[in-house]
Amino acid sequence: MAVPGPLTLSAIARGERAAAISRIEAAISSCGWLLEARAFSGLYMSFQLELERPRLGDFAQRMREAGAPLDAPSVAALEAAASDTSERGGSVAAVLGITFPDGIPDQRQVIPSVPG
Repeated sequence: MAVPGPLTLSAIARGERAAAISRIEAAISSCGWLLEARAFSGLYMSFQLELERPRLGDFAQRMREAGAPLDAPSVAALEAAASDTSERGGSVAAVLGITFPDGIPDQRQVIPSVPG
């Protein structure tokens, strides 16, 4: 039996980037857990998360309320995962890519030095 990979989700968040990130993190926390966040530039960010299976149906609405609506394939993937009756509880792994069209393309990301 093949082990399914994480859901791949995409969204676009307009407006001020830091405020959008805060709203997106709150949407994730309302339906599951944020495991990791990585900024690749001022225009794109990736979130690794786990969504509680019973709350899969709420996540698309929470993201719309956060000002970062999921694209149609992402909504379809969430709906398919939510309708999977072979799994009842637990969580679903997902990777969420967010594009910030109003962001700064060449924004530098500060990577802290590791002692030692």
